[in-house]
Amino acid sequence: MGNEKIKYKGQEILENLDSIIARDHFHFELKGLTKSTRDVVNEIVQRILDKIGANPLTSFHLFSGLMEVLLNAVKGNTRFVIFKDELLSKLQSSGQTPEQEAEELLDTILETEPLRDAMQRYIVPDKIKKNVQKILTLQDKKRTRKINLSPQDQEFLELVREKSKKYNLKISMKIEIRETELYIRIRNDSPIMGMDLSRIQKSRQLHAELAKEGKSAEFFRPDFLDEKESAGFGIAMVDEGFYNLGLDPLECFSIQTSKHTTSVYLSYPIEALQKMEF
Repeated sequence: MGNEKIKYKGQEILENLDSIIARDHFHFELKGLTKSTRDVVNEIVQRILDKIGANPLTSFHLFSGLMEVLLNAVKGNTRFVIFKDELLSKLQSSGQTPEQEAEELLDTILETEPLRDAMQRYIVPDKIKKNVQKILTLQDKKRTRKINLSPQDQEFLELVREKSKKYNLKISMKIEIRETELYIRIRNDSPIMGMDLSRIQKSRQLHAELAKEGKSAEFFRPDFLDEKESAGFGIAMVDEGFYNLGLDPLECFSIQTSKHTTSVYLSYPIEALQKMEF
């Protein structure tokens, strides 16, 4: 009975937080990153940090880094939906490829990394980035009800929602309180393109070189920061959080991708969280 799995949704998590926090491992599935979702994750993080006796000052760096990773996961899945839809549209646009054959060709391309990366160039990354930003902006406006969306914007969001549902792309977060570390794994159902991953690695290495000189914050100057999609502000903010905790992100934060998923691994030594000093 000790290993019995209990599933909670939304507000139920907060209502049962005492019994949840009594465990040392947690698994969550997220459909997006709404304000209520952020509030739930924030409460869970605070309670976990209290449980392990962490310095309260660590909260900001850990939670903000976690939010950046989750936002990247949301953007990654959204980007992949747009990428697949644009690619399928181009495969069918000539009128010479039947729908079933186009779907099969799409699957072959997505399963083959060199083809997938080549097709990203074909689809035009700037167009994908623009559409992803439009979706996130419209979703935020709809969620906060800042303005009434036009019928065209409503229709656009509904189309994206239907396609996302069709591809069933999920985000999962696993947290474990281990003997010497707080371990977090976040996974989303879309790969990082090869050239994007290469840019991320290069960008992180540059940030690390500045950190060794005690100048990690200078990485955020315009002449350093790579603003291209998937290799910019978000990853750098996660790294900077580790630097502010006195930790090396290249040892504590890793990104792995496969044909179907992207996984981010975050490791926070409990002793470092307990003894953080400014």
